Amino acid sequence: MSKLLFTRVPFNPLSLGLVCNFIAHYPPFDGYEFGQMVKSLRYQIEQQTHLIGSMDDAIVAYVGWIVTSRDIAETWVANRGPLNPDPGGNAIAATVMATRSSSHILPLIKEAKLLNLDKSVYWKRDFIDSRDAMKRAVRKRDA
Repeated sequence: MSKLLFTRVPFNPLSLGLVCNFIAHYPPFDGYEFGQMVKSLRYQIEQQTHLIGSMDDAIVAYVGWIVTSRDIAETWVANRGPLNPDPGGNAIAATVMATRSSSHILPLIKEAKLLNLDKSVYWKRDFIDSRDAMKRAVRKRDA
C-alpha cells in the first residue's frame, strides 16, 4: 500500500477543479449549493489554508480552514454569528474536511496542526442523518 502524502496545491483553475471534484463526492458537501461550495474552496486554495492527502497521484483527503480571531471563531461555534476571516488572527476554523477512508482523518489533522502551531483550532461537524452538529475547540493557552 502506498504512503499518504500531504501537499497544498497552487491557486489555479485546474487545482480548484480537482478539489471540487473530490469534495463533491462526500456528504454533506455533495448536497451543498454549488456556488457557495466553490467560493469556499477557491478561498482556501487561494489563501493556502488547505491540505490535501494523496496516494498514487489521487486525492484521498482534504481539509480547509479560515484564519480568523479567537472571538470570531467562538461566536461562530456557538451559532451566534458568521465566520469571517481575519488574516492576522490567532485562530483557525476548519470548515471543510472529506476523506476516502476514516484512517486518513487523524494523519490529515496532525499534518494541518503542524502548519498552525501557534493558533487555536475550532470546528463544527455536520452529519447527514438527524444527529446534531458537533462543535469543538482546542484553545492555545497563550492565544
